[in-house]
Amino acid sequence: MRPASRPYDLRFMWLIVGVLTLVPLALNGASTARAADSCVVAGTHELGARGFVVARPGHSVLEHITVAAKPCGTTFWVDPRGGPLHALTVVGPGWSGTVSSSETRIDGLVGSAQLRTGHPHGGGHADLQELKSRLDRTRASVLRTRILLAAILIALALFAPRRAVVGGAAAVSSALVLSAFGSTSLTLFALLTLVGSLAPWRALWVFFAVYLVVLVVSPETQSLALLGPHPWGAGRFYGVTNELETLLLAPALVLGVLAAPLTLLAFGWSRAGADGGGVLVLLSSYTVLLLGVSPRRLAVAASVAVVAGLAFVALDAATGGSSHVTHAVLHGGLPHDVWHRSIVSWHGATGTWGRTLVCALCIIALAWVATRGPRARIVDAFLIGIVVSLVANDTPQDVLFWGAITGVGLRRAV
Repeated sequence: MRPASRPYDLRFMWLIVGVLTLVPLALNGASTARAADSCVVAGTHELGARGFVVARPGHSVLEHITVAAKPCGTTFWVDPRGGPLHALTVVGPGWSGTVSSSETRIDGLVGSAQLRTGHPHGGGHADLQELKSRLDRTRASVLRTRILLAAILIALALFAPRRAVVGGAAAVSSALVLSAFGSTSLTLFALLTLVGSLAPWRALWVFFAVYLVVLVVSPETQSLALLGPHPWGAGRFYGVTNELETLLLAPALVLGVLAAPLTLLAFGWSRAGADGGGVLVLLSSYTVLLLGVSPRRLAVAASVAVVAGLAFVALDAATGGSSHVTHAVLHGGLPHDVWHRSIVSWHGATGTWGRTLVCALCIIALAWVATRGPRARIVDAFLIGIVVSLVANDTPQDVLFWGAITGVGLRRAV
């Protein structure tokens, strides 16, 4: 089974891009972001809407925020004591319940940067004690989850490579199911992942369709899952991360180019995954899947990916979509983001000697995939996607690690 061998041409890719521009146009609504006359006070208050505020690691929750000497119209009371989650109370006209924000999409949780813009609002109904417990449990399980999943996927890549191709999607599905029930059980995660990996490749159509719905309708389910954005780091609160994008690249490609509208919406739509790098990765990979690999065709693939990716983001924003991706592309922040990501990427790959060693071993594994012939076109498409991801994203350690494992499985499966 080699879906890459079907005789598609470039015109079909442009047809898909056209469809992608119409879907956000039909479904997006007006942005609800708003600014408020507000100030920040260090301390606690017994009235108002309650929640938690989180800052990036190594930063104070009040850093870069002008702390008011006295309350004003809408006041954010922040308790700077404690761990990564700081108690937040918002006092002002009409504030009640728990805080909520379109920038986090997690009821009861906001980022420290949002206190400057005044985007949070009240009226939420979160169980704050349960939210803190979920975040603490998930945070404590991150390393063990990665080790367990790596062991499962490596075993599948070596002994059942066709199952390894489905393994990434099975792991994401398992994490979402457990998150829906408020569980962080690693035993259940492993069992569900192994069972899910037995599904046939065509079942991935169902996975991506359901995944898109979950990302849009219940973003907290992904945000609080064992495999997810890790919102306690105040970097990403929702959607598809570089880790998830890499785990799902091979499943997206084995469905062929016909799956492009579905997978691109799941990865890149601001109401769903909001992953700009993922859009470039998928568009590059799908174009190679259509055209094959040659210097001229790679240039065409790069042009299609950049032009179509920018068009997708621009139309998403024009029809009411809003995310860090639309802000970077449309408000002049893209050059700064590219430079910043290159610095973060280098630190991510070389921050410790152990991480550097792991990245080097993963590069060797990917080199084995790239040099072992003959290669199916789908493997070329996967490798191009990994290269684009290393350039477009800022966590090369995740891209190389999961890319090497799933790449070996895909190479042995086809």
